[in-house]
Amino acid sequence: MNQLMVIDGVTVRRDPEGRYCLNDLHRAAGGERRHEPTLWRNLQQTGELVQLLSDTGIPVSVIKGGAGQGTFVCKELVYSYAMWISPEFNLKVIRTFDAAVSQQAISQAADKMQAGVILLDFMQRSLNLSNSSVLGACQKLQEAAGLPNLAPQYAIDAPVDAMDGSSRPTQSLSALLKANGIRLTANQVYHQLAKLGIVEQKTRRSRSGVNGIKKFWSLTAKGCMFGKNITSPANPRETQPHFFESRAPELFRLLETVH
Repeated sequence: MNQLMVIDGVTVRRDPEGRYCLNDLHRAAGGERRHEPTLWRNLQQTGELVQLLSDTGIPVSVIKGGAGQGTFVCKELVYSYAMWISPEFNLKVIRTFDAAVSQQAISQAADKMQAGVILLDFMQRSLNLSNSSVLGACQKLQEAAGLPNLAPQYAIDAPVDAMDGSSRPTQSLSALLKANGIRLTANQVYHQLAKLGIVEQKTRRSRSGVNGIKKFWSLTAKGCMFGKNITSPANPRETQPHFFESRAPELFRLLETVH
């Protein structure tokens, strides 16, 4: 049994299938003999309603003996029983249910929010995401949770040792190589950068990947001197390195040291 709601100080129990105890509802309504669940169950209207609800499961269950004994019914029959007792009691039951549902929704939203924060923190640390990517994720997270927009409108993306407090223009590796007239493919350069510890190859599960694994490149903590990791346009579960244009000459000089 687990507790769902309390009406006028009386806990209404539930059975393992989620049905509610009519005996507890009877006590919450005052426990008068004229409101005993048996009398309500003997009504023709109740029998017809039970028959209709039988198509979707077992609407009524009777447990005899033990601490968990009682008559347990589905939510629709709870409303029917409460209305049979009085409109006032029915309204009290409806409001109690509504409050329980609202509280559950708030709890679920809080759990999702916490899970999102934990995931974002993990991604930031493990993938070295740029400040702007983290900010974008935070803005989407607060929007999904229905929170006011408290995050800043922009973030600074610059080398970790930059002192000017301004974002630096970046390019993909392919565009950077082309702009500087370097006749190497991005894949060739990525492998050279990996030897320098500037990038590393990460993996994720993918049905379309080789043996169910998809590989992608990501800047290391050291590599954040030369660029930033953004969320890949191809897949939000991947990063795509972008390199600072201002650090390109230094980056290409390092490539010349790779053997």
